[in-house]
Amino acid sequence: MSTEGIVLGVLLLVVLGIARSYVYVAEGAVAVLTRFGKAVRDSQGKLRLLMPGLHRKLPWDHVLRVCIKEQSIELTGDEDRTVMTNDGIAIRYQSALRFAPLSDQLENYLFGLARPMDHMVGTFTCLLRNEIANFRTPVREASQLLVQTNSAEQLIDESLGAYALIRRERRALNERVTDCGKRLVGDHFGVRLEAIDVTDFEPPDELREALHTVVQAKNDVDTALFVAEGECQQRLLAAQRGVEIAQERARAIEVEMVDLGSKLAELQDNQVLDDYVARRRAEVLLESRQVYVRSAAEQKVNP
Repeated sequence: MSTEGIVLGVLLLVVLGIARSYVYVAEGAVAVLTRFGKAVRDSQGKLRLLMPGLHRKLPWDHVLRVCIKEQSIELTGDEDRTVMTNDGIAIRYQSALRFAPLSDQLENYLFGLARPMDHMVGTFTCLLRNEIANFRTPVREASQLLVQTNSAEQLIDESLGAYALIRRERRALNERVTDCGKRLVGDHFGVRLEAIDVTDFEPPDELREALHTVVQAKNDVDTALFVAEGECQQRLLAAQRGVEIAQERARAIEVEMVDLGSKLAELQDNQVLDDYVARRRAEVLLESRQVYVRSAAEQKVNP
C-alpha cells in the first residue's frame, strides 16, 4: 500500500469523524442522543435534550429526532371503519388524533413502548368506539332541545336513530372522547392530547336509500314552499300596485269633478247655465247616429 493511499484514507476518516461529531436540529424539533443503545443523560439523570441549532457529539452517538409540533394521525384504517351504535346499527366513520410530544416526557414517548404510535392509535380507537356505542343525549340537553324545537314529535323522531343523533351532536361527542382520553391516558405516552376529531359519518347501507329519499322529499317540499312564497309575494305586490293605481285614478276623477263643479257654479252665477246645457245637448244630438225620443204618454208612465 502506497503512502498516498494511507494519507488519503486517514483524511477521509478524519473528515467522516468531524462530520459525525456534529448534529443539526431543525426548529420545532428536539433530539436525544443514545450511546451504544443507552440514552445519554445529564448529571441529574434526565435525558440530555438537544434544542434547535448545531451541537457537538461523539462520532458513535446515535441521534433520535422528535418533532414537538402538533401532529395528526388517522385512527381509522382502510378495513376497520365500522362501529355498532346503541340501537344496533353499524355505521362507518372517519376520525383523527391530534397530539404533540412533550419535551419533559420524551423518555415515555421514545423508550416507554416499542411502537408508541400503534399503541396510541389502538388505545384511542377503543375509547372512541366505546363513546360512540354508548353515546346518548343527556336528559337536561334533551329537555333544552325540546323547548327549542317546534314540536315534540320532531324531537322523538330525531332521538329514535343513533345515527341522526351522533351527526347532530358530533361536537359534543368529540369533546367527550377528548376529555375521556385526557383523564385515562394523561402523559402515559409522553404526549399532550389536543383532540380526537370524528371528521365524518356515513349511514349504513340499509338506511342510505331511505335517507336519500327523505332528503329528496325535504328538498322538494322546500322548493315548493319557496315557489309558493314567491308567487304570493308577487300577487301581493301586484295587488298593492293595483290599489295605488286605483287610488290615483280616484284622485284624478275627484279633481276633475271639483273643477267641473266650479265651472258649472260659475256658469250658474252668470245665468248662462241653461244655455250651456242646451248647446251641449244639441252638440251631442248632432254627433249621435240614432236618437230615441219618448212620447208624452211614456214620460207620464216613466217620468
